[in-house]
Amino acid sequence: MNLSLVPLGFLIQLPLWVMLREPANTMEEGTLLIGGELVTRGWTPHGDFEHLYGPADLWTLAAAFSVFGVSITVERIVGLLYRLVLVGSIYAIARRWGTGVATAAAGLAWLLIAPFGLIAYSWVAALAFGVASLAVALDASESSRRWLAAGLLAGVALLFRADFILALGLGVGPLVWSAGREQRLRFIAGLGGGAVGYIVHLATAGPVAVIEGMFIDPVIRLRSGRRLPIPPNSETADEFFARLDDFIRGPDSLPGLGPPAQITALFWVTLLAAALTVWLARRDRWLLAFSLLAAGTVPQLLQRPTPNHIKFVGVLIFPALAIALARRLRWRTVSGLAAVWVFACLVTIAPHYMGRVTFENYLESELGIEATFAGRSVTVDVDDAADLLSILTALDNSAEPGDSVFVGPETLARTNYSETFLYHLLVDYEPASYHIQMNPGLANREGGRLAADIERADWLILTDLFEGWSEPNSSTTDGDLRADAVVESSFCEVASFGPRTLYRNC
Repeated sequence: MNLSLVPLGFLIQLPLWVMLREPANTMEEGTLLIGGELVTRGWTPHGDFEHLYGPADLWTLAAAFSVFGVSITVERIVGLLYRLVLVGSIYAIARRWGTGVATAAAGLAWLLIAPFGLIAYSWVAALAFGVASLAVALDASESSRRWLAAGLLAGVALLFRADFILALGLGVGPLVWSAGREQRLRFIAGLGGGAVGYIVHLATAGPVAVIEGMFIDPVIRLRSGRRLPIPPNSETADEFFARLDDFIRGPDSLPGLGPPAQITALFWVTLLAAALTVWLARRDRWLLAFSLLAAGTVPQLLQRPTPNHIKFVGVLIFPALAIALARRLRWRTVSGLAAVWVFACLVTIAPHYMGRVTFENYLESELGIEATFAGRSVTVDVDDAADLLSILTALDNSAEPGDSVFVGPETLARTNYSETFLYHLLVDYEPASYHIQMNPGLANREGGRLAADIERADWLILTDLFEGWSEPNSSTTDGDLRADAVVESSFCEVASFGPRTLYRNC
């Protein structure tokens, strides 16, 4: 047994109970839950319902749900597997510089990714399989079988997120280019085998729907409503959820910069770390490949410089920096201290986001209460459980199985966010709209299909939780007004509990 894995294993298992029981009230997790379930029913992402990424995340969840049943626990276990592949692949890459370096780098990656919980994000899956592809390619040498496996893993990463091609091109591309002709062909064959899923997806969802759903919607239509200023504002947090998180957690007694300024500092530190790592690794072919792969994720940060996106790219950049420092300084006996030093610097720069948030997510025990409806359970905030179950019960008392239900914001001209996780609890009903998630510039797009979907819906559950949404982008501007007009003219209020109101088509 490799004893260096013992502290890493302890670090990983420490927060798992908390991560499995975190509240399930995010749109992102709700989209994965209902999206994976809809695939088990024969629905297609992009064709039958909105999805912004490659189909692999929903296909994977659909496969897991088919075997183990539809539940948030299954979804989060899939998310855990993604994270184990990611951390294990970082360990495999770093092991050539010593087991101490490998353990510390992998542990640092886990510390950065753990506060997200175990949601089976497509980006985390793309990171996992992309880094796994690099790990296999670095050890492939002349082995055609390993090059085939590296290509297959790269293809799978792209099937989760097509935009991961930049990171793969920078990290794995030079290795493939410098390999022998037979090895290149094997990699390309594996890459094609992994990406063949797109052929299946194009055939089932349709080329127009796939191109529109994967490229036009997220790259063109969505950008103006999600993009945030660069650099981030150091006086007031640009992101709505960063301000909300500060409100929920309460004021800090920690020294140093205020939370908005910490985001700005982390933004610049992450960019500097990416550049410094590449420079330090320039004479080490293996480390350079990992550093370039990590640097290739920076566009995710530039699109939306938030605390979450900083960690989404930092999960590769900072372990790569720790490896580069350990290698350059030649800390043979205490090589793991480089990663400890990197994390300590991050906590010093941003004690709220890298210290307090991480600590609370690891050790906080009273996260919520389990709410069960129609045989399914999710953990929700204690203060919200009664209202949530009341609105669902009101629907169940009036609706017929098979009726269509739409879940969204009270003001449909501004579709900035929604409680998509409610669809997971509505076992006996059908989602009423193509837009199972709410995004600015998509659901409320002028001339879009939301108004027509609402008009055909049997029931609506609308919430005012996100009425205070404010970001320095187009999300604060009204879009198509027709959906609100349909609600006003064709729907009657049935019940209201807390922030949610139930309407029927009358």
